[in-house]
Amino acid sequence: MRLLPCMRSYNENESHSKQIDREIKHWIRSYNEAIKLLLLGTGESGKTTILKQMKILHVQGFTATERSEKVLHIRQNTHESIYEIVRNMSPLSIALQNPKNIRSQQYILKIGADGPTEYTEDYFDHIRTLWKDPGIRECFKRSNEYQLIDSAEYFLDRIDLIAKSDYMPSDADILRCRQKTTGIQKIEFKVKVPKSMHGGIQEFWMFDVGGQRGERKKWIQAFEGIHAIWFLVACSDFDQTLREDHSQNRLKESLALFEDVWHSRFLLQAGLIVFLNKQDVLERKLRAGRRLADHFPAFAHFAAPGDECARAKLFIRSLFAELTKKRREKRKLAASAERFVVLEASRPRECYFHFTTATDTDNVRAVFRDVQQMLLTHALASVGVY
Repeated sequence: MRLLPCMRSYNENESHSKQIDREIKHWIRSYNEAIKLLLLGTGESGKTTILKQMKILHVQGFTATERSEKVLHIRQNTHESIYEIVRNMSPLSIALQNPKNIRSQQYILKIGADGPTEYTEDYFDHIRTLWKDPGIRECFKRSNEYQLIDSAEYFLDRIDLIAKSDYMPSDADILRCRQKTTGIQKIEFKVKVPKSMHGGIQEFWMFDVGGQRGERKKWIQAFEGIHAIWFLVACSDFDQTLREDHSQNRLKESLALFEDVWHSRFLLQAGLIVFLNKQDVLERKLRAGRRLADHFPAFAHFAAPGDECARAKLFIRSLFAELTKKRREKRKLAASAERFVVLEASRPRECYFHFTTATDTDNVRAVFRDVQQMLLTHALASVGVY
C-alpha cells in the first residue's frame, strides 16, 4: 500500500482569520503612529471644506469619478439657492422688478425645495431669468434674514457653466459645494517632516463631525486619542441665526460651543487651534454695510488699529481668547444630545488662533504648514526627541 505524506489540509477560515489579525495589527500600528486631528465647530463653519483641502494638498486631489459625483450636489446647491431667495421674497415684502418673470418664480416654487427630477435646459433658463431680476438681487442682499448657503452667489453666477451637459466641477466648485455632514468622516494623509525635525514621513488622520446640535451627541465617539482640535468659527455668521434654532445667533452659538470644548475633560490632552474662518465673507459683508455692532454692541467701543474689517477680525478673536482666560462658574452640567461636558478640565492649556479662508487653497496650505510644525514639535517633544 502506498503511503502518502502527512499534509495539513488548507483551512480557508483560518487563513482569513490570520489575514484579519494582520490587518488589525497594521491598523493599530498606524493608529498609534498617526497624529490625529479632530475638526469641531458649529454647522457650516467650514470643517468639511478643510477636509477637502487636505485631499487636494496631500492626497492627489479629486478623481474624475469623484468630480462627476459632485455635479448633482452642485446643481442641488444651485436650486436650493434660487428657491430660498424666491421663497423669502414675500416674507420680506420684495417684488420682482419685471412682471414677466412671475412665470419663472412660480415655476421654481412649484418644483419645491428638493429640486427637479431632471435638470433640463428649460429649468436653467428660468434660473437665468430670475437671477437677472433686480428684485431677486435685492432679496439676496438680505440673505442674513433667512437661511442661504454661502456659495449661492458663486453658483448662480456660474449657471451657464453648471448647465452644460459635459460640466465637470473644478476644485473651487467642489470646495464650495455644501453637503450636511452626518456621522464621522475621516481622511488619512502623509506629510514630509523637515530635515530640521529629523526628517521622514508623518501620517495624519483627520476626522470631521457634523456641527448641528443634533449631531453633537456623536462627537464623544471621536475624542479618544486625539492630538489636536481644530475648532472652526464662521466669523461672517455674526448677523445670522442657526438653521436649527432661528432665535440663536450663529456666532454666539459658536462661542458657547467653544467654551464647552475648552473646558471639557475629554479633550484635556489635545492641543486647541482656532481657525477664525470665512474672513473673505466677513470683509465682504462689512464693506456692504452690515454692522457688527448691531449684534455685538461691545464692538463699538473696541479699540484696535486698522479699518473696520481689521478691527472686526481682532474683536472676534478677542471674544474667543477671553473664554480661555476666565474661570467657568461652577454649575451642574448634564450630559445631553447637545452638551458633552460631564467633568470639566482644570489644567492650564494653550490656544492658538489663525485667520483663515477655507476655500482658498493657498491660505490653507500656509496655515497648515505653520500648524504642522507646531504639532510635530509637540509630538517629538512628548517622546523626548525634539
